[in-house]
Amino acid sequence: MATHDYVLANQDGASFRSDLNNALAAVVSNNSSSTEPSTTYAYQWWADTNAGLLKIRNAADSAWVTVGTLASANLGLLSTTTAASTYLALAGGTVTGALEIGTAGSLVFEGATADGFETTLAVTDPTADRTITLPNATGTVGLLSLAQTFTAAQRGSITSFSSSSGTATPNFALANNFSITLSENTTLANPTNIVAGQSGCIFITQDSTARTLAFGTYWDFSGGNAPTISTGSGAVDLLVYVVRTTTSIQAQLLTNFS
Repeated sequence: MATHDYVLANQDGASFRSDLNNALAAVVSNNSSSTEPSTTYAYQWWADTNAGLLKIRNAADSAWVTVGTLASANLGLLSTTTAASTYLALAGGTVTGALEIGTAGSLVFEGATADGFETTLAVTDPTADRTITLPNATGTVGLLSLAQTFTAAQRGSITSFSSSSGTATPNFALANNFSITLSENTTLANPTNIVAGQSGCIFITQDSTARTLAFGTYWDFSGGNAPTISTGSGAVDLLVYVVRTTTSIQAQLLTNFS
């Protein structure tokens, strides 16, 4: 191990030879020492035996840059074999853990033709952890802006709601289809989150007492008259609807299903 300032002073022959040999010893040992050389140069090597690291001086000669670990094979750097198992090759590979796209990143697909047109898979900035699960099936992803032809049955869940103090208010953001079992004389209030174009139905079930059902101002019926629901114990009526505007719901009551 040796370090040297690489300055050969004027001196007698024997001293000069010793000084030069020390400088050469520092060169061949990469200035190996437990402390950094007292005099440094841009791109100078230093084998830091205290930290066990091979370092090189930066271009500005202002700091050391760590190259690798002295005691590790290949200085701890990737070999061809470890690179193949650690990094994805340009031609593809297998990711064995989570793949995170950074804040400014997205997935871009060039397609079969290398041109100026690509498909970018992007996400809206999430405000909580989200999960999108792809089905175990082969098919085409549907888009809201395209006409769709479904080749399998589509179903809307039936969401129940209830009345409170004589008022029942469905939330149209939750579902298209709803159900309510009357437990008191009730007013079916104007729904929340009304969007023109939504359609569905509401199953209305009587309990053991004949309850009445009135309707909020947004509910519009044929002839302008609100219908009367069935009054039999356990009777089921079906209210079908289409939202025409955010203040007008066109509806029809089908009664007394059994």
